[in-house]
Amino acid sequence: MRSCINLLLIPILLLGCAGASEILVGQTGENYSQIQAAIDVSMPGDTIKVQSGIYRENVNINKPLNLLGVDSGNGTPLVNGGGSGSVITIAAGNSTVQGFNITGSGHCGCGHAGIRISSSNNLVMSNILYKNKYGIYIETAGTNNTFVSNDLLNNSISISDSGMNNSWDASAKSSGWRGLLEMISGPRVMGNHYSDYDEVVEGCNDTNKDLICDEPRAIGSSMDSYPSISAMN
Repeated sequence: MRSCINLLLIPILLLGCAGASEILVGQTGENYSQIQAAIDVSMPGDTIKVQSGIYRENVNINKPLNLLGVDSGNGTPLVNGGGSGSVITIAAGNSTVQGFNITGSGHCGCGHAGIRISSSNNLVMSNILYKNKYGIYIETAGTNNTFVSNDLLNNSISISDSGMNNSWDASAKSSGWRGLLEMISGPRVMGNHYSDYDEVVEGCNDTNKDLICDEPRAIGSSMDSYPSISAMN
């Protein structure tokens, strides 16, 4: 199902696409029951909204898209790769992956991952990646990507980052009374949560009790300056 999107509300990064559309994926009542089928018919700049359910597939984002998980009443949508390859591959830059449970990658040390990235200028946000070979695997071509508010849980290897200039934390602006407080105390900062870096024995101390590890977590040539000690999603 495709319907027009108000471009004033959804900016399209670097695409200049005036005809971006919204495609809905769901296991009952929608035109597409599989994520890849929706990607295959999409156009660059489209937003694909995936409703609650279990999607047993390997997803390849081969054009700039916004892939968004939506809790339609039965929880965050789950993408399960079934123990083969990478679960979600972001091959096209200027894409977003947000709001998914991601599990079941293959077990090859060659880069099978919950999310594998071979492109640039992507946003990966608010996902739960668990029980994969790599939670996130970034190839050398993966540059200027942003990862924030993700939970990486019980993956064999949380992250492999062979790219450059990737960002693992960000400042998040709040509204309302929280926004007023931040005018005094500064914006709320967010990194990601790692199950292998959330305890004292793993190097995560929280002496000021702000729920952020005192020391950054090194990731390739970058670092997460605000690793959370608890789950974020």
